[in-house]
Amino acid sequence: MPLLTRYTVVFDGEYSKILERGCRTMLNFPLQRRERHMRTIDSEKLKRKILEWGASLVGFGDVSIGLASEFQHMPNAISLAVKHPVGRGIYRCGSMTAYSNQYEEVDRTLESVQKNITALLKSQGWRTLAIPPDSAKIDGTFVSRLYPLFPHKTAATCAGLGWIGKSGLLVNPMFGARLSWATVLTDAPLQVCRSPYVESKCGNCSRCVNACPASAIRNAIWKRGEKAEVFINVKACSEYLSYTARVFQKYICGLCVLACPLGGGKGESRQNSGRSGSMRF
Repeated sequence: MPLLTRYTVVFDGEYSKILERGCRTMLNFPLQRRERHMRTIDSEKLKRKILEWGASLVGFGDVSIGLASEFQHMPNAISLAVKHPVGRGIYRCGSMTAYSNQYEEVDRTLESVQKNITALLKSQGWRTLAIPPDSAKIDGTFVSRLYPLFPHKTAATCAGLGWIGKSGLLVNPMFGARLSWATVLTDAPLQVCRSPYVESKCGNCSRCVNACPASAIRNAIWKRGEKAEVFINVKACSEYLSYTARVFQKYICGLCVLACPLGGGKGESRQNSGRSGSMRF
């Protein structure tokens, strides 16, 4: 299901009160410790480590514009993705076809890479906040209530790793939408992408629009600041997912992912994008 996307992070009154009481205590790294540690970081070396740890893509982005005041002490984002297994995730029942992007092993890899990143940066005195792949999952902890407030798509577009497609999904030029994402916010002085995506590169392509069985994709072009409702009929999409859940016992559809001409098993060889602040695999 396409996720609602908003570049500017907005906090409601309830979250603001919670953050006012607890955010500084939970998320701030001791300033005294930071001052005793290194003041620079080798961004390219860090990228290589993240790829070695299992990420398929990694990029660094400046997310300070529009960032809520409670997060402004961590203005940089490390965006990382793991590609979906080739040849898997396709379900068929009679004439119906669906694609699932739910891979537990992919999420475990992302979470493992996040732990390595946060451990490394914290050991050097930098603040971090890891936002897991399933950012809508709330496990009862205070910090988990913050996860839905920062979309992975914001980090990925700012890091130059992709744009929001007509389907409302994050599209990478090599893998299309066949990726799962995670984010680490930090105050580490990373070399961020100088040319983030601020608009769609889908152009006149409308394959996902034509493939949508619910006619939920409105063929609109994304630009930074647009809400997902501008180009996705969320109600129509949700109703169709409820139908597929009765057929496949899962809330899946993903025909927009399958229809995208990008990805689909491509990108198996190592390649650099040439876009400053990002690295492709």
